[in-house]
Amino acid sequence: MRTFKPLKGYNVLVTRGKEQSESLNRIIAANGGNSYAVPLIDFVLPKDPSAVKKYIVHLDEFDWLVFTSQNGVKFFFELAEQTPHIGNMPKIAVIGVKTKQALAEWGYQADFMPDEFVAEAFTKQFNQHLQQSDKVLVAKGNLARSVISESINRSGADCKEVIVYETILPEASEPKLAELLRNRKIDIVTFSSSSTVNHFVEVVKKHDLQTEARDLIVVCIGPVAKKTAENLGLVVHVYPDMEYTAKAMIESLIHYLELRK
Repeated sequence: MRTFKPLKGYNVLVTRGKEQSESLNRIIAANGGNSYAVPLIDFVLPKDPSAVKKYIVHLDEFDWLVFTSQNGVKFFFELAEQTPHIGNMPKIAVIGVKTKQALAEWGYQADFMPDEFVAEAFTKQFNQHLQQSDKVLVAKGNLARSVISESINRSGADCKEVIVYETILPEASEPKLAELLRNRKIDIVTFSSSSTVNHFVEVVKKHDLQTEARDLIVVCIGPVAKKTAENLGLVVHVYPDMEYTAKAMIESLIHYLELRK
């Protein structure tokens, strides 16, 4: 553990979902920072889960089941518990260590995980394991990209997508975020997904806080969130090169702050 606290004196905005923010808050606190948890993302079951349950019943028709996030795992198996009959589980592929761990908590082991935890790297490696006769089911959120299914279908295999959760902006977070920005209480903002970026920019524009937002150090967990932020006009100062985790994100932030001295 560091005796020197490199984040001392910095107020860091944590925008990830409430259930997933605790680990990031602990890392920030361990490095001397003060975290403000304002979840800009929350997850709920689809309004009509019947499509998901239909796929759960017919799982044995698929060769592979793909989970792109730990939320996908959570909501898929919660719906599976509500389904009277579950088809035989196919082989399972995941993106990321956290998704793999979430899967293990439900008693299943991942048969495939890529070396790099983004969709493009996943398909490059995963498609090599597929036969043209294979059928793949991707369990995802409503805002997730379709990179995986499109790539698999181009390879000649058959891929279907099913929306197992929907992403929303928590109602209470908008006024809280606006107040923090307006009073310049934040020095650093962290983004764990494209959805958190989208919701942040939505609030900034709605409350005319562009000037306040420009003064922040912007930190993204990986290249997808970074690209979204840049497309929306934010300047991204920090993102990890390879390991797209909360720990790597904060380590990259610390390195950036040390170079600025």
